[in-house]
Amino acid sequence: MDRYIARDPKTGLPLQIGEKGIPGHVDEAYRAPRGYWDAIKHFDIIPLASGSVQAVEVRWREKPQLVSRADGIRALPRVMRSDPDEVQEQLKIALSDINSEIRVAALFSLPYCALVEAEDLFEHLSELLDDVDPFVRKSASNCLEIVSPVFPSATEEILSQELRSTNINRRKPAYNALKEMSKVWPDVVVFHLDDLLRLEDDKLRVEAAKILPSLARTKSASVWDLIGWALSDDSDQVRTQAARTLPTLAASQPRMAKILVENSLFDTCAAVRKPALRALNSMDITGFRMNRLCVDGARHTDPAIRRACILMMPRLFTESEMRIQAAELLRQETKPDLILLLEELSRDPEIDGGEDEKNRYLAKAPPATDIDGIPILPAVDVPPQKQLSSQEKRDEPKSLE
Repeated sequence: MDRYIARDPKTGLPLQIGEKGIPGHVDEAYRAPRGYWDAIKHFDIIPLASGSVQAVEVRWREKPQLVSRADGIRALPRVMRSDPDEVQEQLKIALSDINSEIRVAALFSLPYCALVEAEDLFEHLSELLDDVDPFVRKSASNCLEIVSPVFPSATEEILSQELRSTNINRRKPAYNALKEMSKVWPDVVVFHLDDLLRLEDDKLRVEAAKILPSLARTKSASVWDLIGWALSDDSDQVRTQAARTLPTLAASQPRMAKILVENSLFDTCAAVRKPALRALNSMDITGFRMNRLCVDGARHTDPAIRRACILMMPRLFTESEMRIQAAELLRQETKPDLILLLEELSRDPEIDGGEDEKNRYLAKAPPATDIDGIPILPAVDVPPQKQLSSQEKRDEPKSLE
């Protein structure tokens, strides 16, 4: 039986898999949740699921339990590899059953049975998303959330419709699936976000922008384009969500982060400027463009931006350049604490300092020399000789000749 291959929606070529994915491998966590249906013997599962056997008594956690057809359908993933054709047939019948409980049970097993054979299963899923029974619709949305990260190409159209749904209960699982998909299939997520960020509905654009932080570590020009596009959106909320990617980009892609930070740092929305400022503080700020950005930021209306840029000036400018810039900024600064900071930066200790500070900058006097250039040593003061009394002279020991 052919293995499922995820393909790019635009080109049809096999997709590149993300950090947490391995081609041809399914995470061990992708398994049906356990329940009392796991106590059904293998030879009873198909008869129960088909309805040829009405009920079977099993023991689950040391207690007797009566299981029925719905439980047999939930147990189908356990025999999907030993009898795939029969499992596929019984699952399709259950997905179209008139009993809503049976349809819900079939949706429970669909993601795991699709690992062996996915033919026609997703067509049933698409129909059940519009089922007359609200509980079935909810189960179908949950099923889509589970299968989309594993079968991105097969569910591409279904997911695209659910992402644009006006019903929040249907839209939320779809976005959860998209966020989970960004860990394994970032190319597919970029494809969906490229369309979603162009919609007129602000709410949909905001929800799409919330996925961007999970893509920030992906080294892809397409992702950077999406972030740049979202940072230019008319909605403050969209730009705020996109700005959350800047600190991550500053660590992984500093060159790209510098370009995006330049615009976001002067955004009209404070919620956008805040992550841009965090990104700026963590980056290498050397270079002419960053010098200009720092000077402009020191004139920003946001005091936090001004303070951050003023504190960066000693790292960007020489002492003389820094004093000139600080003196110019003092002319328009009104915040007392920033005025004190600028005064300290503009102060020249050689001119404005105290006596001790000025003396440190004075040159040492050259040594004095005579006409022949020989240094003249300072005179040494010799203490006067002590006059001894007559008694001390008599007591003084005489040297031996």
